[in-house]
Amino acid sequence: MKRIRIKPRRPSAYVSVRNSIGNIIETIDYFSLKFFGVGSNPMALTGGIVIAFLMVNAVTGLLMLLFYTPTPELALESVRALTVENTPGYLLRSAHRASAGLLILGLLIHMVRVWATLRYSGARRRTWTAGIVALLVLGLIGWAGYILPWDERAMVLLSWGREIAYGVDRWPVLGWFNLGSLISMPVFAVSNEAEQLQRIFTLHTGGAFALMFVLFWHLRRVTPPKIVLPMMGWFGLLILLLLVGASVPMEHEALRPFNPFGPPETIKVDILVTFPLIFYPALKGPLLAFLIFIVIAILLYLPGLEPKRPPTAVVREIACTGCRICYDDCPYGAIEMIPVPDASHRPGIIEIATVKASDCNSCGICVGSCEYTAIELPSLTTDEILDKIDHITGPLQERL
Repeated sequence: MKRIRIKPRRPSAYVSVRNSIGNIIETIDYFSLKFFGVGSNPMALTGGIVIAFLMVNAVTGLLMLLFYTPTPELALESVRALTVENTPGYLLRSAHRASAGLLILGLLIHMVRVWATLRYSGARRRTWTAGIVALLVLGLIGWAGYILPWDERAMVLLSWGREIAYGVDRWPVLGWFNLGSLISMPVFAVSNEAEQLQRIFTLHTGGAFALMFVLFWHLRRVTPPKIVLPMMGWFGLLILLLLVGASVPMEHEALRPFNPFGPPETIKVDILVTFPLIFYPALKGPLLAFLIFIVIAILLYLPGLEPKRPPTAVVREIACTGCRICYDDCPYGAIEMIPVPDASHRPGIIEIATVKASDCNSCGICVGSCEYTAIELPSLTTDEILDKIDHITGPLQERL
């Protein structure tokens, strides 16, 4: 039978840029696979690396709670004693800060890889949304963490955070609804200093549990995630933590009480954990809050810029033999095996395939793997689907 050659549509400018960056990412992935091997390829384990750094951050944070006292009178002294007077405590706090920064960096790399390789649209859109929410929660946790010492920098960051939150109330039109006051009320509506620190402490610790829930939502994805690192992966992360901790030592001089009569003109802002705050001196609260809102809205909308997918695959039950080849080949976990409805009329067949429409990405792989033509995409012929698979897998096969 003569194969039908499909004339591809010209992609939009956005898709062209994403495809170009995707080719770069896949090239890096290819050489990383050659160098590290299948089991230890860091480009294929970006999600697992994020989870590993999160575990290190959680363990070090729990150990630091044994020494921290969340009161305005003792918070600074407890952090100073842990950092200056206790060598294991210094290493603990250094590992906590380094793992937090590497966690944010790993999450950003993971998001770029997912976006550039088109693993964020269709059935995977909910995992992309969960990743954006996780990034927001991490930002709030990091901001609250830098306030816990209740020192000079903490007072400045607390003031900036309050201005950003209430800056929403100064937006045109939307400011009439006082959304900033409503959203930030659980954090900033306090009557005294002790209550303010307690709420920041609750935000930092409670946010960690909220992050675990968001990640659980994120890991309920359409394909099994790789979250377990090999032993060499853990060894490499330990070396990386030690290098970062040694190259960026903790600042003893930063732990000093706040002087309301002589506040500092500038403070050091963590470029990863509290990244947006580096723009606060130039933009101030309302504009920075608006820019953060715009960036988050764009990230959430990106999957909608991808071309619309054709209708999902359909199984012709009468032709399905239950061979499970499509079940094994589907990269999105969209194929399920169910008991055959008319077992008495089909001896020897115990189960047949069915398609979960919510998880199907209409890639056509199941159609190409079925030897009995029991699966089809309603909008495409079999020859068109085979051409589509060749177009997707051809460059990869040439490189391998």
